[in-house]
Amino acid sequence: MAHQGSDRSDDIDEKGRQVILNLTHDANMMYYNTLLNNTTTHEANGSEDNVGESIEAYQFVFFGILGHVLTVFGLLGNTMSIVVLCNRRMRSSTSYYLISLAVYDNLILLSMFFFFNLPALAERIEALAVYKNNYMHALPVGYPLSLTAQMGSIYTCVAFTVERFIAVCRPLHAANTCTKSRARKAILLIFLWSVVYNVPRCFHYSAERHVDNATGEAVARLHETELGKTETFQHVYIIYFQLFFMFLLPFLVILVLNAALMRAINRSRNTRQRMSTSATREHNLTVMLVAVILAFLVCQFPTIVDNILVAIVGFEMHGSIFAFMVFYTICTFMVTINASLNFVLYCLFGKKFRLVLLHILGLRAAKKECHYRSTIYQSRTNDVKPDLQ
Repeated sequence: MAHQGSDRSDDIDEKGRQVILNLTHDANMMYYNTLLNNTTTHEANGSEDNVGESIEAYQFVFFGILGHVLTVFGLLGNTMSIVVLCNRRMRSSTSYYLISLAVYDNLILLSMFFFFNLPALAERIEALAVYKNNYMHALPVGYPLSLTAQMGSIYTCVAFTVERFIAVCRPLHAANTCTKSRARKAILLIFLWSVVYNVPRCFHYSAERHVDNATGEAVARLHETELGKTETFQHVYIIYFQLFFMFLLPFLVILVLNAALMRAINRSRNTRQRMSTSATREHNLTVMLVAVILAFLVCQFPTIVDNILVAIVGFEMHGSIFAFMVFYTICTFMVTINASLNFVLYCLFGKKFRLVLLHILGLRAAKKECHYRSTIYQSRTNDVKPDLQ
């Protein structure tokens, strides 16, 4: 892969190439191009080499050490969430969305593990040298898949935020809207939209094997395809479409609806003593989902800022400034936090989730009475099943 002339890549020294291997951006892998074009400058400038080593050190801590811990915890937590949410006591339209979210989060964590965490460790561990030299062969396919999972996760959050808004703020429409069949259709549409939108990513890069002159080892390198080099693809699709469809549009919807949900929660607190048991469960469910949404916004917001910076200053400047690259590293790490956090939030705010989890683990006997019905539209339709609390 080389931007404005692929012949430069043969002159890259081993240290410069190792820094490049660690800079896979979850939203814009074009950082490779920037660093490839700047490597000859790095060779002549010792301070630039120090910057590269500092970035590598940051990424070793955030990706190689902390990233592994979070990834393992997140994979286990999301898998346990799926098991609990698939339990017959938890079946509802909301649980369908949360199962879908857990699947997408696991795919994100697997992408982080193979394309961020292991490469960061490979820079310090000789036993992973073979992986370091060859993992880029999987990036032309793994990169679009990871972005598909990220987009699916974002729009799934939008979907259950819309559903909760209707259930709480538009209860008369809930019986016909907040159903399991509609949830399944929404999940399918989100999946198809995420796949179709990211299909062009499959034609962005190709991986080729090269022999390193210094070590004699065969290494994989990325090359931009002819499509990937076009200005329309790089600026319109990669920057502006990415910023709008992946971040600004869904985040605006989530912010507006979440604000309405929080106002509804505050109003319900004033009348909580007069609320029925089922109404209290509905309130608890809303609180739990609002907590999930707030965590999502906090963890993903820095990525929006990072993408805006790229749109303003351009890839080359963004990839050459140390502070920007440190910020990018933190942004990517926060995406990992978000993908690992939901199980904790379910346990903290979801009373019913905790009860079912304890029952599955054999730590609590099942109660005979396990009828969890939605307060708002229980008597209006049989299609609406128990909601997660």
